[in-house]
Amino acid sequence: MMKKHNRVLMSLMLVFLILGLASVSSAEGGFWRVTGNLVNVNNRVTGLNGPSCPMASVRLRFKSRWLGGTGVGLNGPVTPFPWGTSWGTATTDSNGWFSETSSFFADSSRGRDILVEARVRGDNSQYEWKPVKIVRGLSASTPHQVTGNIHTFNLGEVETDLFECPTDLVPAPQPERKPKIAKVPNDKPNDIEAKIKPIPCGWSTNGKPGIDLAFTSVVVRHRDNQPNSPPERITWEVVVRNNGPMDYKGSGKCKTSVRMTVFISELGKEREYHLILNKPIAASSEKTFTSNSGNLGETSEAESDSYPILFEIDPENEISETDEGNNQLSGTYSPATETFSVQ
Repeated sequence: MMKKHNRVLMSLMLVFLILGLASVSSAEGGFWRVTGNLVNVNNRVTGLNGPSCPMASVRLRFKSRWLGGTGVGLNGPVTPFPWGTSWGTATTDSNGWFSETSSFFADSSRGRDILVEARVRGDNSQYEWKPVKIVRGLSASTPHQVTGNIHTFNLGEVETDLFECPTDLVPAPQPERKPKIAKVPNDKPNDIEAKIKPIPCGWSTNGKPGIDLAFTSVVVRHRDNQPNSPPERITWEVVVRNNGPMDYKGSGKCKTSVRMTVFISELGKEREYHLILNKPIAASSEKTFTSNSGNLGETSEAESDSYPILFEIDPENEISETDEGNNQLSGTYSPATETFSVQ
C-alpha cells in the first residue's frame, strides 16, 4: 500500500513540475534552426588529411540537450542532460547544404548542445544513425539570425569521415591496338549515345539557381463553410511569391510543398500538415494555396488559448533557390477569437 501511495505521489509531483515549467517558460517559447554544409574529409591516411568534398543527398537528423544540471536517463541520473528526441531529418543538397528547424521549445532561451547525426550503411549492410558532430554551448542570446521566434544558427562546414570522396584514377599506358569496328545493322540504332544529366530542380541553364519562393502572407481561420465545426478545425491559406528570374512549374518531379507544424502544448506534441504547391508561379508573381486539413486537437483536448504554428516552404529542400533563408514564417492562432498573429 505504501509503495502504491509513493508512486501516486511521485506522479503528481511530476505533473506539477511539468505544468510549472510550461507556465513559466511559455512566454519564452520559440524554434531553433540550424544550417550548414556537410563536408567529407578522406583522412584515412595516418596523420594526413585527404581530399575533401561536399556530401550531397545525405540524410541528417538533429538532437539537443540542455546545458548545466543533471537529467534523468534510462538508468538514473545523467550529467549532462541526456539527448532529447530528434527534431526531424533533412537531406543535403548538391552542395552539401542543409537546414532543419526544431520542434517548439517552451524555453527557447536556454543554452543547448546540438548533436548532428548521419544515416549511413553499417558493417552489417544495414542503415543506421551515426554521430557526425556535437556543437556545444549554443545560446539563444547569440544566434546568427532571428526571424520572429525562430533563432537560426549557422554551423558552417560540418566535417566528417563517414563517407569517401570520389577520386580521379589515371589509367596506365596501354599498348597500341588496332581499333575494332563494330558492325551495326541498318535497322538498329547505335547503342553508344551521349547521356545528358537532368538539370537539378530550380537551376537555370547557366548553372545557377533561378527560383526563389517566399511567403507574401499566411492566413489561419475557422474551417471554411463549416460554421458548426469545433473551433479547433481550421483552414490555412498561404500566398507564395516567386522572387527569382525563372518560373516555378508546379508539376513533374520539381514540385514542392508547404509544411505547417502546430505545437499542441496540452498534448505535449506537434502535428504536421502539408500543402502541395501544384500550380505554376511565374517569375516575379505569386499564387494562393488553400487547405482544410488543419486540426489543432480533439474538442476535449484542445484547451490552449493560442497555438504556435510554423510554416515552411520546401521543407525537404527539393528545390535549389537563390535565397534559402526566407522560407519560414511563424505565428500563433487563437481559436476563441479566430485570429492568427504573425511573429
